[in-house]
Amino acid sequence: MGIRYYAYALQPNDVAAARRDPYPFMSDDPFMDAWGQPECPDSLYLDKAWRELQHVFAGKDGNNCPRVALELVKGKVTLVGDGQHRGFVQVLPPEVVKSIAKDIALVEPVDDATIKEAFPNSNADYVNEFLGRAQRFTTGLARQGLGLVYAIQ
Repeated sequence: MGIRYYAYALQPNDVAAARRDPYPFMSDDPFMDAWGQPECPDSLYLDKAWRELQHVFAGKDGNNCPRVALELVKGKVTLVGDGQHRGFVQVLPPEVVKSIAKDIALVEPVDDATIKEAFPNSNADYVNEFLGRAQRFTTGLARQGLGLVYAIQ
């Protein structure tokens, strides 16, 4: 099955509680939530494309600064032995989501040659599908003044 990325909308007044314990704000079965629901307004599923998006967002913005959009997908899992891993969970308040939404809207679709250079088994169509989902999701959350909690697990 592999390591996947899931994000959920978070009310502003839940940010502090989610920082203490994020799991009540996420689904018990995120894979089933994502299955067959490509455009769920309160969640974002990036499958395994979070790796490619980390690469895309790791570049510089137009002002030669690190992209704020990287905050949406930064993090990695920690191997704990016997093929097991500990996931990465992050909580982002509404003001960070708003900054991400502004930045990610400026990210252009990737081309096949560029993505294959870093990820030979990937392709631009796959990455751009999830880039578009991330753009729509963060724009919607920013418009509503929401934060988010995400897991890479």
